[in-house]
Amino acid sequence: MRITDPVDGWLQVTACSPFPDAAGEMVLYPKCDIDGVITAERLAATAVRYSGYDVPKPKWPRPGMTLPVTVDLAAPSRFRIEWDLVPTEPEAAERLAAHLRREPTGAEQTDTPGRHPFPRTWREVEHAAPSPALVNGLTPQQTEIALSGGAAALGLVPATAMVLAAHEVQPSSAPGGTWNIAVRVNDPNGGPGWEAVTRMSFSSSSRRESRAAPGSELPVLVDPDNHKRIIVDVTRWS
Repeated sequence: MRITDPVDGWLQVTACSPFPDAAGEMVLYPKCDIDGVITAERLAATAVRYSGYDVPKPKWPRPGMTLPVTVDLAAPSRFRIEWDLVPTEPEAAERLAAHLRREPTGAEQTDTPGRHPFPRTWREVEHAAPSPALVNGLTPQQTEIALSGGAAALGLVPATAMVLAAHEVQPSSAPGGTWNIAVRVNDPNGGPGWEAVTRMSFSSSSRRESRAAPGSELPVLVDPDNHKRIIVDVTRWS
């Protein structure tokens, strides 16, 4: 496959073939089918499907994983999964343990410039929690997809919400702190609104005071069918 305008991107796996030996039957050359969403700079989130026999068994993906890819900016359906950059489960565990100890492993130290095993994009809405648990009803990868133009693929639609109150969350590494913001959401479909809580980190206390003061209106992305899924849409802030 020829990629004429390559850019670094990420494939968020939404569905994947089961591991080939899961039933106790050894498969020498397993075929892997992956459904997912690709995101990259200057590229709208794109739903894609991958099918091939080149997936290393120790790196067999599962739903929720994020895989590094090289994608054709001119045609996002043309992409290549960079399997050499995907850690095996033991390697991933070692990297996580080293990160928590703040001791970079040799593999992390020798990463190719500009390429990393996981996204490191800073966004004002990101929080400092190291846990992969859902925040705002979304995983960190889903949040990145939503704010990169793929909200519709996740069932999120634009709406507005009025701030009711804000309470700081401790600890937080964000300069302006991390806050749980209680809001009243205006139903994007014209129905009755609802109350929800969204978590957000701020780059400064002045930004938090101007944007999370009671009565302020926030642009948000919401799931009309699941009121716990809501994030502030910083891309719509002027």
